[in-house]
Formats: sequence, structure tokens, C-alpha cells
Amino acid sequence: MRFLLFVPAVLWAQSNLDFRQGAPGETPPGWMVPSVIQAAGYSAELRREGCRSGSGCAVLRAPAEPPAGTYGNLMQAVAAAPYLGKTVRLRASIKVEALAPGASARMWLRVDLPAGQQGFLDNMGDRPITSSEWNTYEIVGEVAPDAVFVNFGVISSGKARVWIDGVSFESVPEAPSEADAAALKNLYARMDAAYQQGDIDAIAALALPDAWIRMGEVRIGLSETLARITDDVRQGSRYTSRSKITGIRFSRDTAVVSVNGESARTSPAGRQSVATISRDTWTRTAAGWKLQESVLISNRPVVPLTGAAAAEAVVAELKQRSVALATVEPGTPAADLAAFGAAAGEARIVALGEATHGTHEFFRMKHRLLEYLVKEKGFTVFALEANWPESLAVDRYIKEGEGSARDALAGMHAWMWQTGEMLDLIEWMRSFNSAPGQHAVLSFTSFDMQTAGGAAEMALDYLKQYASDDAGPAAAAYNEAQDLEARRTAVFDAHAKSAADRAAEVLKIFDSKRAELAKASGPERWRDARQAAAIVVQACTLRIPGKGPAYRDEAMAGNVAWLSGQAYPSEKIVLWAHNSHVSCSAGADNLKPMGAWLRDRYGKQMYVAGFAFRGGQLRAMGTRDGNFTPVDVHTAPASPEGSGDAVLSAAGLPLFFLDMARLAPGALSRWLAEPHLFHDVGSSWALDDPDVNLRPSTLSKLYDGLIFVEEGHAARGLGAR
Repeated sequence: MRFLLFVPAVLWAQSNLDFRQGAPGETPPGWMVPSVIQAAGYSAELRREGCRSGSGCAVLRAPAEPPAGTYGNLMQAVAAAPYLGKTVRLRASIKVEALAPGASARMWLRVDLPAGQQGFLDNMGDRPITSSEWNTYEIVGEVAPDAVFVNFGVISSGKARVWIDGVSFESVPEAPSEADAAALKNLYARMDAAYQQGDIDAIAALALPDAWIRMGEVRIGLSETLARITDDVRQGSRYTSRSKITGIRFSRDTAVVSVNGESARTSPAGRQSVATISRDTWTRTAAGWKLQESVLISNRPVVPLTGAAAAEAVVAELKQRSVALATVEPGTPAADLAAFGAAAGEARIVALGEATHGTHEFFRMKHRLLEYLVKEKGFTVFALEANWPESLAVDRYIKEGEGSARDALAGMHAWMWQTGEMLDLIEWMRSFNSAPGQHAVLSFTSFDMQTAGGAAEMALDYLKQYASDDAGPAAAAYNEAQDLEARRTAVFDAHAKSAADRAAEVLKIFDSKRAELAKASGPERWRDARQAAAIVVQACTLRIPGKGPAYRDEAMAGNVAWLSGQAYPSEKIVLWAHNSHVSCSAGADNLKPMGAWLRDRYGKQMYVAGFAFRGGQLRAMGTRDGNFTPVDVHTAPASPEGSGDAVLSAAGLPLFFLDMARLAPGALSRWLAEPHLFHDVGSSWALDDPDVNLRPSTLSKLYDGLIFVEEGHAARGLGAR
């Protein structure tokens, strides 16, 4: 369904336990008992007692303490040949014996196509099984004519015993009404035509008023998405859509339509194209078929590769304009960084991105740049993409030697920063601050707002000391925020707005009593406690359905403005975050990032450097089939020829800096102003299809400068103590 244009998708994932298919003769009729590969402590066993049927069942058991992010997966893979072009149905009776809160199960069915491509996929990500009673569940999907394998199974998440009985997998006959099928095909043709004509109201008329879009666990109102597209069209953007129906299933007055789509958005910033696979549910009404729900199965950018002839001119100019860097290692002579210093000029904020959260070279290069900016440019504040105020423990360590760097990092509850490289950076800041003689004092801080716990504790501690009458009501109001923290099984939460509203009432206490509180505690303590109360509101608001990534970046930008204007009003700040956050304009997802908000505010007083790499290794969680695997080292294949990373690599410089803000017109500047595919990995690496880790970026629109690394290596995890 074309409603999903340029709305960021939630990655599907899988954990590290895999139950492979056993020998055919060992599989009792009617249910799966494949051989078990032990991983993370999950296991499966046959049972005769307690089953729904009299012939036995399987029980998938979690270990006593399941490692975070792991799950059990009882699965089979069958050759697709007998089912090509047919509709298949997976059915099973399942009950969940929960041994701890949050336990659940899901069935899943996936069709694999040639060359690693993916066909139909349903992993019940939007409808997990939690009932302790036996119930029968089913998944129905289409097997493409060129499919290779059909995979299906049952997943156990959390601490539970999952009972599985009466499993069946079969092709099912379809008898759709020719008139209904023709009517649905006509609806997609009308939608495609409406996008071409810019008539978004005509598309809205084909759906129910409360229709939804689902992307994994993310649920967004269709009306909200269409309103965004309408505003975009009014500002001059044009949309096109081409839909291909690959299957229709009817059940009384409901039709489920599988659709492959190609969509494009053309705006003053350029053209963006995506290929999608969606599963749409339609309901028959008195006014005809109306869309009820659209589920995004996959979302892939479509970007032309740079041809050899075009790349030749770009690479020739790249060799002339880029500046080779000697090393990523901090503590080395900085003569090669002079070009970076000249490009940053007198900027008060320098934002440093990263194409992954787990690349050794990115961490070390940013450490080296921080040293340079401190010593040569007078920067004194380092701000990390981490939750505030948890980072204040690191600040106390580098200034006062309180605690240890390792413990302070652990308190930030973010595995991305618990690395040997980050530990080295913190120890350097501590060494700088404790050196004898007169010199500036460095500060360590952060600007993210994804969790409320530490901020709520800080705000309440302040109120208990300086406004005791308000502390009780504030604590009661924060109970909802704490409950929200405990329910982090989904991106959004129906209770988030109530929690945010109650947290906002606490924030009003700080504002209404500012004068007396600031007098009692001192203005700086009031300032910081008030910011903590604001973080609680932000963390709750982030979980309101429909907020998500766009709100997070806007809030982070506001927090950076608070750091710049109130906490450190006369100091220069280095920001450290992912490329997608420091970017100065919207990317392929059409959402305004933190860097764009800050560019609006600070203009050329901010210099932004993105980071790119061709291939190598990185540290990240994995994602497969709707589940996350534990943090591990993953290999990123070299980006394909003609991709953005490959063209940068062709310059033959293993490490270089390019100031894009001052390039003269030419082949290179034109190429940089067009979208190309680059590795774009946040905290997770897509295991199903490595190409998903490549995203289109228009470099010169996103960053002022670029640092390129030919080969990356995984950051060093600190591990448990």
C-alpha cells in the first residue's frame, strides 16, 4: 500500500537460537519436533501429558534466566516447489505458560525467493500470543511462483513454556469472487492515479476513518500519514505509485491483499524511490470495500548506481579535493587535521556523526578530533547521544574523580557507549582536567531523552529537599512514567499521553515556583532539576502513538539548545551522534533530524561532519524475522560497485576528510548533491538481507564535511565485570 511512502520502517529481527528441521521419519504426524541446536539455554521436548490432543505435543522451554534479547525458535523449512503460486496456511494450537511478566509466543511464516530476496512474511509481530489457554492460531500467505523455500515455526520470548499442538501446514483453495477481485484491483489503480494527480483526499476516501498502518510494533493512523503527504504536496512535492497485486484472500466480508509496490517522491531536494511489500486488509461496507489496515512487510530504497564513466570524473576530482588523514589514533600529531580545523572555522558547535554505533575507527577518529578541537579551537563541552541526566556521573568522574569511568558508563544503560574506545576518551578527559597548571575544564554531558527513570529520580530528589509539599503529588504523578518504563515491550503505549500529561504537571511546579526554588537551591540546581523534569515529559511523550523518531530528534535539538544557552552558555560544544541525527536536512524518511533543527537555530555557527565506510566489521545487535539478537560482531560486506561508499573508496585513500561546504561546481559537487547508497547502521544490523543496511543519502545536503574510512573494525565491548 502506497500509504507507507517514506515512513521509517521498524526492522524485523531474530535471535540466536535455531531449531532446524529433523529427519522426516523422526517427525510425528501433525506437529514439529525438529532436532535442537542448544543456544542461550532454550530447549524443546515432546510431551504426552497436558496436550490439547491425545497424540502428544511439543513444549518450547526458556532457560531459568533468559539472556536479554534472546528467544527460542522451533522451526521447519520445506521446499517451495509443491506450493508455487498457491496460498498456504500454517495453523497450530498454542498456549503460553508464563513464568515471568512479558512472556509471549508468536507463530511465523516466511517465503524465501531466489538471490536472498524475501517474499511473504508474517511473524505475528502485531498480535503476540500471551494466553494461558489453548487457542488455535493461523497464518495464511501466498507462495510466489519463483519461491525457493517456505519457512515456518513458533517463537518463544521471555521466561515461559510455550505449548504447541496440532500443527498443520497446507495449501488452501481459493474461490474469490471475480467481481470482488476486479473491484479491489480497480481500487489500487485509482490510488495510483490519485497519487499521480496529487489528489490525496481521493485516497483517504477509500479507507475507514480509523484505518491504521503497521510497521512491526509501530502503529500509525492512516489519516496522520495522509495529512503529512498532503502538506508535502502543497509544498511542491510530487508522488507516484505503481501497485502490483500478488494475492487476494477472501473471508466473508474481509479481503487480505498482498501488494508489491514501487513509489517515488520528487521534491526540491531531489527524487526518492522505494520498493515495498505490503499486506492490506479491506472490509466490505455499504459504500463498497474500505481499507482497514495496511501492514508493511518490507521497505527497500531504489537508488540508481553510479556507472563507471560517471564515477571516473567524480573520483578524479575527489582525489584532488579530499585531504588524506594519517591515522584515527588520538594522541598523535595533528598537522593533518588542519584542513578540518579550517573547515570548522569559528563554529561554536561541531557535530560528529557515525554510520554505525559500533565501529572502532569512528570512535577513535572522533576522540582524536575532540583532542584537536579542545587544544586548537577552545572547545570544552562534549555531548553524547545518551540519556540525560545519567551522563552526569561521567562528568563528576572527569572533574572530581568520583567513582570510576567504567561504572559511570554502565550507569548510562546504553551498550553502544560501553566500549573500550569510549572508556579511553573519558580517561583522557579526566587526565586533561586533572593536569597541573591553568587550563580549561572539560565537561561531559548528553542530550537524549528516551528513558524517564534517572530524570524522575533527580527531579523528585530536588522537590523533596526544596518543595516537600509538592514531592508527594509529584511522586504519584511519576508513577505512570515508571509504569511506562516497565512496559517497554512496544515502541508506543496507549497510556503514554496520560503519563506525559501528569509529568507536565510536575514540570509546572518548577516553573510556577521558579523564583523561590532558585533562591533556596541556587539557580544552577533549579535549572538542572527543571531540565530533569522536562526530560520525563519528553520520554513519556516519545511513547505516544504517532510521535516516534520525528519527535525524538526535535526534543534532542531542544536539549542541545538548553546545553548551549543555559548549562554552558559561553562554551564551545562537540556533539557525538549517529549520522541520521546530526544531518542538516531530512533524509529518505522525510523526517526533520536534530541537525536540521539546530541548523535553523545556529546557521553556520554549527559545522556537521558525517562518517562513511566501505565495509569491514562492526558491533551491533542483529535483527531477523522480527526479533533482536544479542550484541555481537557482524561483518559488513563491501558496498556494491556504483554505490556511494564504493565511489568514495575508488579514490584510493583509506582515510580522508572532504570539506563539501566549499567545493567548486563540478562533477564531484553534482554527484554529492544526488542520492546514493551508503551503509547506514544504527544499533542493529539486518541479518536477513545485508542490502537493507544500505540507505540512500545525499551527502552535501546532509553534512558540511565527510570523513571516510575504507575498512572498519568492531568497537571493543567492555563486557561484564
